[in-house]
Amino acid sequence: MSSTELRIVAMKSEYASEITRWRYDGIYSFYGHDGSDPDSYMDGMHYACVGGNANLIGYFCFGEDARIPTVEKDVYEEGFTDIGLGMKPELCGNGLGSAFLGAGLDFARKNLGIGNFRLSVAAFNERAVKVYARAGFVTVREVTNAYYKNKFHIMTLEGRSEA
Repeated sequence: MSSTELRIVAMKSEYASEITRWRYDGIYSFYGHDGSDPDSYMDGMHYACVGGNANLIGYFCFGEDARIPTVEKDVYEEGFTDIGLGMKPELCGNGLGSAFLGAGLDFARKNLGIGNFRLSVAAFNERAVKVYARAGFVTVREVTNAYYKNKFHIMTLEGRSEA
């Protein structure tokens, strides 16, 4: 699947409800959305990623909602827009990450005018770190998640917007 086969659309309540039921296996289980309020995905900064048949592939959020709570202070410098993303659990690890990420970045550049991106990723999530690095993200800082107490990489991608 290429990023051109993926569409980023406004979040719908049925997509938000589905996301709140996602469960991930093993070390990835903390990415689950147990107890999430579907309405929290309806804030205008969350978008659904769908395939050609309108089946939900994943989601993106842009802005402060994409940030994680950290033990360290002054982690989030100005000049970058934070991006959060999640892929449907059964699609993870199947080689779709680059197309999925690319679709979200292209959408944000063209429709939201975002040029510089920042994301937070669990340090143990090597497959995601590789996808982000291939897309041009570089690790600029390691932080401790204030809630889970595990290490996260703060990664940035500098570029230009297309809006």
